[in-house]
Amino acid sequence: MIKTYVRLGLGVGVIASMAVDLLQNSDLMTVDARGVFTYSTTKIGFRRSIFLRSYMYDFIQRFAPHLTRDVVDNAIALRSNEDVEAMFKSAKLPKK
Repeated sequence: MIKTYVRLGLGVGVIASMAVDLLQNSDLMTVDARGVFTYSTTKIGFRRSIFLRSYMYDFIQRFAPHLTRDVVDNAIALRSNEDVEAMFKSAKLPKK
């Protein structure tokens, strides 16, 4: 959506570098802003009471390979968000 709005002349957009394909987005001007923003952690959220189907587990693992079905199930079994945060506190996350 952001790239569409920029193409329509509605301003500028800030997007992750992984969202830019130089061949498909050759009509857009890009500026590397690595020095402007700090790294941030993207989180995957879902309602605690939801039944996760196989394709949902597949999506989660494709998005974050360290989140295997067992890891997700262990996180779901925890009682609070604080417990989930503690579970992942020492996890080494990739920087992209």
